[in-house]
Amino acid sequence: MAKSASSMSKSAMIFAVLGLLIAAFLGIFVALFGSVIGEHIGLILALPAGMVIGFMFLYDRYLLLFLIIISRASLDVLLDATKFGGFGLGAVLNALVIIIALLAIFERPNPVRKIIKQTWLVFLLVAGISTFTSPVPLTAVKSLLALISYASIFAVAIVIIKSEEDYGRWMKAVFLSSLVPVIYAFVNIAHGGFHSSDENSFRINSTFAHPNVFAFYLVLIISLSFYFFKTKAAYIPVFIRRILPMYILLLLGLLVLTKTRSAWASCFLFFTLYAFLYERKYLIYLLLAPVVALMIPEVRDRLLDLGQGNEVVNYSRLNSYAWRKLIWHDGFNFMSPSHYFFGYGLDAFKERSPDFFTMSGGNKHGAHSVFVQLFFETGAFGLAAYIWLHVKTAKLLIPFYKKNKLMIFTMIMFLLEFAFEAYADNMLAYLSYSWYLWFVLGAAYAVNSLKPQETSTELNTTNE
Repeated sequence: MAKSASSMSKSAMIFAVLGLLIAAFLGIFVALFGSVIGEHIGLILALPAGMVIGFMFLYDRYLLLFLIIISRASLDVLLDATKFGGFGLGAVLNALVIIIALLAIFERPNPVRKIIKQTWLVFLLVAGISTFTSPVPLTAVKSLLALISYASIFAVAIVIIKSEEDYGRWMKAVFLSSLVPVIYAFVNIAHGGFHSSDENSFRINSTFAHPNVFAFYLVLIISLSFYFFKTKAAYIPVFIRRILPMYILLLLGLLVLTKTRSAWASCFLFFTLYAFLYERKYLIYLLLAPVVALMIPEVRDRLLDLGQGNEVVNYSRLNSYAWRKLIWHDGFNFMSPSHYFFGYGLDAFKERSPDFFTMSGGNKHGAHSVFVQLFFETGAFGLAAYIWLHVKTAKLLIPFYKKNKLMIFTMIMFLLEFAFEAYADNMLAYLSYSWYLWFVLGAAYAVNSLKPQETSTELNTTNE
């Protein structure tokens, strides 16, 4: 006991000394560079935060990853405030996630290497090659590192989950990640919602950079929460399980306020397929949902907006979907046949959009479609590799359907929801959402791959 107390005392002294060194270094830094940074307080905070993150990585990298999973949904605005020259704490977190995955993959033999080869490897190789032909090499490298981080979070989930208890602990972290965004959504509402010159109507984005990202994250959490509720997951505290229906309704209400139509549709798709496959009584609620939705003026206006502004007449305003179809059309027309196979390089679509988009006004615009973007930037090979990545992931999960029907159904729905959302949005750029998506998919594969005697049907359920 004395030895333990002595050890704790030494640890406390070490952290105290480190704290003093950080404080002293920060004071010197602010004194020397404070006038240069000016009002960008995020840059000042980035230095000590980066040091703390670094020390935590050295102390326990999986504890750091656990904290990242719990907090990443709340950090977009804060991380953006630390950017300087295009890089900030977000880049540090990305790098650490990649390093954690590499250490996990190579520290001992495990099946994740084979899984990555079967899923992500070919697409990452094509994307890596396309950085050499990109008109913006630095931006392309940043995008490539983001893609690698998605594969990394998928890989590390497979490695770290060794039991049902591990799975429950990490899924609880994913669920808890929603609490701050949900609470902050009401602050967002009180302050007038999302502020952008491109948006004329009231929308909310909570802790995320854009309402669309918040919407897609909400769809994922709604689907996951519904799975927890229907299976009575024991790793979710009893009190939380009892209020899950109300929490899901709250999430649905916030989803409506994001006004992201593709997210509405993907969420509706999830519950529709669930109703057809498992509980037909939910079809009644689904039939009533559109009626109730159309009674909400802003929802009705958002849907009716698709019925107007579909033609380009002089300088008339296009609705968002017609605008997307126009930029896709212009992008395809711009492409020469010689670029059909390998494209113009990563991040080329946005960079070259002023050259071909008739309504660019000299501004750069993203493709607002993963499929269009990848075909333009990585060609048919890159697009095919990306589609194969998702198909192969589904094929890895489907064999476990008989053992855990609702879990595998939910995972396959995540892939279908993503494909639906990727049709009309820049999903590759939504890092925080992609991390949660691929972490949950990797975790599902990991827990179902455990030896039969170590697993149960519909994991960790309770009959209370």
